[in-house]
Amino acid sequence: MNLSDISGLFPGLKDTIYLNTATTCVGCTPAREAYERAVERWSTGRFDWMEAEQAGEEARRMFAEIIGANAADIAIVPAVSTAAGIVAANLPPAKRGENIVVAENEFASNYYPWLLLRERGYDVRTVAAEEDIVPAEALARAADGGTRLIAVSAVHPVTGFRADLSSISRIAAGSGAWFFVDACQAAGAVPLDVVRDGVDFLATASHKFLLGSRGMGYLYVRPGLVDRLQPVLAGWKAAREPFESFLGPAMELSSTASKLDASLAWFPALADRAALAVIHGLGIGAILERNAQLARHLQSALEAEGVSYRFFPEKHRSTIISVPVSDADAVMARLRRANVVVSVRAGRIRLAPHFYNREEELLRAAELIAGR
Repeated sequence: MNLSDISGLFPGLKDTIYLNTATTCVGCTPAREAYERAVERWSTGRFDWMEAEQAGEEARRMFAEIIGANAADIAIVPAVSTAAGIVAANLPPAKRGENIVVAENEFASNYYPWLLLRERGYDVRTVAAEEDIVPAEALARAADGGTRLIAVSAVHPVTGFRADLSSISRIAAGSGAWFFVDACQAAGAVPLDVVRDGVDFLATASHKFLLGSRGMGYLYVRPGLVDRLQPVLAGWKAAREPFESFLGPAMELSSTASKLDASLAWFPALADRAALAVIHGLGIGAILERNAQLARHLQSALEAEGVSYRFFPEKHRSTIISVPVSDADAVMARLRRANVVVSVRAGRIRLAPHFYNREEELLRAAELIAGR
């Protein structure tokens, strides 16, 4: 991976150390140019929405490759909450003893849709965190023969704890439950393989480690489950032949996950195609290895500065590292003065490097957190 070429893709970072990809990525040049072309054509009455629809199909295919799936398994949705809402809506009214298992410290988009199932009779079992994490064993203790869905984050957005998806999948299978994964902090950051890990549903927005922008996201549906789901936001894109289905009276739904599509956000779709093409061109394997190297380098830099943080075993590490500090406001002010962009979550400084970062940037961030 040529670091000078990568720098050329992100010229806006020349004077900024950006370690906030867990909130939103930095727009790469091809994605920015896609927006600029779209705005110019839109403002002159020459916007080609068919090109945008094609961009969405190409983005669907490239995202599928990243998670080890096929394009037919992917629905395009605007957000994780939309994906979770679709899945939740397809659970029938609960029978006696049926329940949902979810960690109590999940991000709201992967929490509220399941809590609302209480109104349909489900016992929603919110599993308490143990020292900020919810291990697979805790989910196993909450699950039983009445469990109908287990929902987790592949990478927790605050702690950076990376879930053991294959172990949780086995727990879900033992209960006959669906297994839903929020991959917002994992897709494009750490390895994902939905087939290997036995995932039933995986959802992500594209504006973090996938280099896209707000408004585009994806829902993976395991083959065999598509026929069991009905779209709850059905429009013309849900049809088997969308471009022949603008009007009624007939309704013939797609036989693939695209029947769950929301109407496409055209500008974000054009940007997503450009952004995912960057990932495809560099190689997702090379990006993931680079990310792992940067995470290790950041950990070493923090340790060298005497900065304490929550250390996870290798299989549970991600690209997110959260550092507890006594005065988050003071540390954030120091970082801002040095043009270092991070975020604060639960009173901790959250650092989230991506492949566009450099080792010396991580060293400087560690020094600043330590007060140097």
